[in-house]
Amino acid sequence: MSTAAIDPTRVTTLEPAHREALEQLVDATYRLNLAVATSDLDEAVLREARAQLDAVSDRLGARTRTRAMRNSFEAPRQARREGTPYRLCGYTPWGVPIEARFEDDGQAVRSRFVPNALHEGPPDGMHGGVGGYLMDCVLGILIQAQDKRAVTARLEIDYRARTPLDQEMELYGRITRREGRKIWAEGWIESGGTRTLEASGLFIEIEHPVVSAAR
Repeated sequence: MSTAAIDPTRVTTLEPAHREALEQLVDATYRLNLAVATSDLDEAVLREARAQLDAVSDRLGARTRTRAMRNSFEAPRQARREGTPYRLCGYTPWGVPIEARFEDDGQAVRSRFVPNALHEGPPDGMHGGVGGYLMDCVLGILIQAQDKRAVTARLEIDYRARTPLDQEMELYGRITRREGRKIWAEGWIESGGTRTLEASGLFIEIEHPVVSAAR
């Protein structure tokens, strides 16, 4: 490994109990986001909740990092080798939380997710941008699991049908071709037996210094 300085935003720099506490806080924040977006309580309760959240924000903001915590680059590869799911956005409440499992000796990835009111675009349907974001993430971690540092050069999305909210959907991605530093991959989203989105992407492998971090 490189002798470069340890990245302070890597979750691998945290003790296991600290990491677990952060994961649980992120899970609670996901639930909070949905509750805020869909609450039908009266004005007094909303104002009281706002004051409580302000207090929590002040408390958590008393000491901060410059960036959100994130998993190590090696985590998808490790999950692939161990046959365990890889959790996306496990340490930041901004993203969409999914668990991905690697298949076909790590050349494919599959995940399930239930979109809710936070992901709405057309009435009762998932926003197209969320679908594109998820496919970029799924294909990206699939390539990362090959121990390849790559950036998205092109991602083409074909929206075939509405992806309904509050129903489980399946995300799938696979690597289709490699040529030098170029990696091609494709994927799709299915809901209720209907393929609602198809994606194809080109990813370019880049050089990047490896940052040492203890596991």
